[in-house]
Amino acid sequence: MNILKAIVTSALVLAPSFALAEEAEPKVELNLLTVEGFVKGNRHVFDADFAAEHSIAVPVPFEFIAPTSDAHLNYIQPAPGGTGIFKVFFTTLEKQVRSNLQFVPITIEQGSVDERLKALESILHQAFRASVPDIDNARINAVRNTEIGKYPAVEMFGNYDSPTDGTVIIRIVAIPDPSSGNGILAIINALPKNFPMTKVEDILGTLSSRGLGTFRFRE
Repeated sequence: MNILKAIVTSALVLAPSFALAEEAEPKVELNLLTVEGFVKGNRHVFDADFAAEHSIAVPVPFEFIAPTSDAHLNYIQPAPGGTGIFKVFFTTLEKQVRSNLQFVPITIEQGSVDERLKALESILHQAFRASVPDIDNARINAVRNTEIGKYPAVEMFGNYDSPTDGTVIIRIVAIPDPSSGNGILAIINALPKNFPMTKVEDILGTLSSRGLGTFRFRE
């Protein structure tokens, strides 16, 4: 299935107009952690009204909360390109990108939860290849089953070398809709040089991951 024709248009570039500083590459470690807790921020809803306003398909409606505070800035991109539904950048007050979060629709055949989660692994591998500038300088660190809110999901952690941003940590999460053959792919890129990270799992502490933890399908 061709789910990722245009992920590359916005997933590869964190923010070309933002100035970035440098930091060391994180170690590859991963424990079974999840992201939970109260999130204060802006609620974004993606439904038929959003689809009509931005001339983009939203096969399954959903919502999430983008964390906000006086200590960082949010930059949003509705319909960032191709099949991408929405993208948000979380930056320092000086507009240095720390992480971004993008949502892309996917399709996944109905079946048991285990069957669907197993099938999603191939989608994650497609998304990883489409989201890195050079597959020879990219590494998959772990793939595991997880939960986003109340939804069973599968996630992949990896890292890659960006010619402009240095080391980038990536988290890709595939979330199937329990009541249809659709789902949502969430792609998070994080810059260790702007968000200190000593291991891959530290991406779970980014604002992008905290926002993803509030994800809900709309009924």
